[in-house]
Amino acid sequence: MSPERIYRLLLRAYPPDFRAEYEREMVLLFRDQCRESHVRTVGFWAAVTWDIARSAPALRVEAWRESTRTMEVVMKLAAMLTLLVGVLGILNAGVDAGAAFAGSIGGLHALSLVLAVCASVLLLAARGAMLSPTERGRRGARLALFASLTLIVAARLLHPWMSPFSQLIGIGFPVGFLIALYWPRRALPSGSA
Repeated sequence: MSPERIYRLLLRAYPPDFRAEYEREMVLLFRDQCRESHVRTVGFWAAVTWDIARSAPALRVEAWRESTRTMEVVMKLAAMLTLLVGVLGILNAGVDAGAAFAGSIGGLHALSLVLAVCASVLLLAARGAMLSPTERGRRGARLALFASLTLIVAARLLHPWMSPFSQLIGIGFPVGFLIALYWPRRALPSGSA
């Protein structure tokens, strides 16, 4: 195995984004160092290994912190959207419930409205759980989102009172948030390997 190939293997200790930006220059510098010193000495490889061992972990930690900060921002935005959708869902069901008091809504329609309000309340609960940085909080958010999705589908099946826009929001937002909660867990390990 050539020294350059060994060096490229050692460079795998750096984060992928760092390697994408600097690997070419680092390999060129390594080639220059190989011409200037004897590659077969233990001292040469000790210096190369020490340099990588000293700098790569710090860069890995920094890359991890940046990805964690990004996820925190995404989760806060998702929580704000969930709050907005939950409150709008409750208000929308409240307007329809006003019609129920006027006597123009039947039993299934009223039950459908109650389920929609419960789905919106679950979205509000999911919002609180999303802001929790722990795995338990994320698990609670997933459970609340699944339950909200189930209730909104049940409300729609009981009585077709929802507008297409309400259906899109009531079903689309929980699905989108579930994808956001599951996606980073799968993407981060393969990206850092």
